[in-house]
Formats: sequence, structure tokens, C-alpha cells
Amino acid sequence: MERTLIKNIQAGEKVKIAGFVENLRNKSAMQFIVLRDISGKVQITVEKAKLPEIAKIIDGVTVESVLTVTGLAVKNDYVKLGGLEIIPDTVTVDSVAEAVLPIDKESGLDLRLDYRWLDLRDPQKTQTFQVQTALERYLVDWLTDHGFIKIHTPKITAISSEGGSEVFEIKNYFGNPAYLTQSPQLYKQMSMMAGFDRTFEIGECYRAESSFTSRHATEFTALDVEISHIESHHDVMDLEEALLTAVLNQLHTQFGDLVPAVTAKFPHLTLNEVYRILREEKRYAMPKAALGDIDPDGERLIGEYVKEKYQSDFVFITDYPHAARAFYTMGDRSFDLIYKGVEITSGAQREHRYEQLKQNIIDKGINPEHMQEYLEFFRYGAPTHGGFAIGLARLMARMLDLPTVKESCFIFRGPTRLKP
Repeated sequence: MERTLIKNIQAGEKVKIAGFVENLRNKSAMQFIVLRDISGKVQITVEKAKLPEIAKIIDGVTVESVLTVTGLAVKNDYVKLGGLEIIPDTVTVDSVAEAVLPIDKESGLDLRLDYRWLDLRDPQKTQTFQVQTALERYLVDWLTDHGFIKIHTPKITAISSEGGSEVFEIKNYFGNPAYLTQSPQLYKQMSMMAGFDRTFEIGECYRAESSFTSRHATEFTALDVEISHIESHHDVMDLEEALLTAVLNQLHTQFGDLVPAVTAKFPHLTLNEVYRILREEKRYAMPKAALGDIDPDGERLIGEYVKEKYQSDFVFITDYPHAARAFYTMGDRSFDLIYKGVEITSGAQREHRYEQLKQNIIDKGINPEHMQEYLEFFRYGAPTHGGFAIGLARLMARMLDLPTVKESCFIFRGPTRLKP
């Protein structure tokens, strides 16, 4: 018999179901099991006098054991789980869970991450990854429908994509220095030089940042987008706004209020306007060390301001000083996108002029000889271009109001977490 998902059970049908034991009540004359699969829960009801062999099997079952059950689906209005119960013909114990589980609903996050596979059995957490699956599908669909080419860039590189020190070095790459890529940035730009016009990638990035915030990870999945023949970074912002508005509204249609609809345009504020608003409206002085950027408290406060004034969860911040941005940025033509008080995107128009790009590299204190392979991309005709990147775990955490990206990653990697 073919397995039936619990959500598809109909009264009067013979079914075969399989799942985890969520709850077990063993009474003197009756046994009640709540069985859970990916789609829902159902009660299995055993009258001991009528089904002694099955009752004996269930006596050896523990919570979170795995069962396969065949039986008749019967309507019972007294059963809270959809008014249905299963009267079993057979019960097979596929696996018995240990009687004492290492985590419960009260366990702290670090312990739950140690036993992530158990933590994720919570249907609410499972739904996070159903949303993520739909998110990636809608992103890919929208981008391909709008003429984008999907690329897969190398994750082992000879140079650092950001030109900084926050890279993981591979100690033995056949006698040559090599690194795990921080982002596909340089290869995205190469795709523009190849004439691909519009490209995107969903792939892994690696940052050797000793950071313990709720938004950082040492390994994460990002959506990277690049487009050619732009007039300014505003073309890139318009594209990102259209993409996110369409995709989040599709998610809202599928998942309801779990993912709020996007109904307002994304306001634009310059960095100097943000500083003024924080100072005059929020009575917040940016720390000197954060000037040229916005610190997390500033992001949160400007998110509150934009929500109150524009009824928008999103706001573009523009006109960052060139000194605060990466070498491949063209002047001050850069932006961040803040979503519910957290930066989820950095983007910019890229510098496509060979000599100016080389000077940018020098100005950042990087030896241009180390970037010569990258600079070669720009010697044989280079279109104007720009793009952005979104960390998917950070986007998911904001979208679902999760407290940390540790909850929106399937398996989190950070400075002190290399397992499971």
C-alpha cells in the first residue's frame, strides 16, 4: 500500500501512514497515540481487548519513536485533530527513540543547536524551511522570467573577493595559496564582461569574522545579482525593490500572515538624512567608530522611524562615503537595504573603468599585482554594471521575526560552532 500523508487522510479510507510519536497515552483499556508527519498529526486509537497484539507492540513505544501504521480512518467528533482517528490493522515500529530526550521546549538555543535534528522536528521550525524553499523558488522564477542567467561560481579562489583579511585560507591547495570565497562578487562582474547582461547566483559564502551577533555567520547562503548597462545605482535599487515586492507577496499568498504582504514603496534616505533623523527625531548619537555606516542600534531606530512615517518595513540608505565601501564601488553610488531594522543588502554601481578601478585598489592599501587577474576583466571592454547581495538567512530571520540567523539556518556555522 502506498503511504498517505496525514493531511490527505479521508474518513472511510484504508490508509498507510508513517511518522514520529508525538504523544502517547496508555490507559487501562485504551491506547492513544498522536502520530506526526511532515504534513500534520492524527490520533491512532487502540482498544486493548480487541487488538491485543497491537497493544503489546505499543507498550514498547516511546515518544519520538517512528511508526508505520495501516488502518481505517474513522470520523470521531470527539477527537480534536481534525475529527478523525485511525483504527489500526498493523503497527510496525521502525525505530524506538531513547526514553529520555536530550532537549525539550524549554532548552536553551545552544543545546538545541547541538541536537538540531531533534529541534527541527517542531512543526513551526519545519515551516521555516518550507517558507525558505518557496522563497528560493520564487526568486529564481522571477529572475529567470526577467531575463537573468543563473551562474555557479567557484568557492575556491586564488584571491580574496573583498580584498580584506576575513578569509579562510586553504592550507594545502596543491602547493598554491587558495581561499574560500567571501562572495561571488568578482565572478559576477566577470559575467558582465562576458556579455551575460543579467546574472544571479544562490550559493555559499564564507567569512572569517569573529562575530557573535544575531545576524552574522561564518558560512551562509546568499543571493547575488548583477546587471549591465545601468545609469546609476538607482537602477539596481529599482530592480531589487521589484524583486522583493513580487516575491514576498507571493509568499504572503501561500503562507498568509506568516509573511506580511508588501504594500508600500521603499523609501530612500541618504546617509546624512539618516544621521539627522537619528539625532533630531530619535535623540541618538552615532558612535564615532560607526560613522560612515550605521550601527545596529541606528538601524533599528531608523527602521522604527520608517515604519511610523512611511508604513514600510523597508528603507534604502544611499550615498555612503567611498572610503567606507569596497574597492569595486563607483564613488558614493552605493546603498544598503534595511528590513525591519536590520541591514539585509549591500549594493552599488561598480567601477568599470580600468585605471580608476586600479587606483581604487591602491587607495585601499591592496597591492594591485595581487588583483591582476581581476583587473584583466576590465581591459577588453567593460559595460557599466551594478548589483547587490542578500543573505538568505538574514532575510528569513527578519521576514519571520526570528531572533537570530541561528534559527533560520538549517545548520549554523559560527566562530565557536563547527558541529553538528
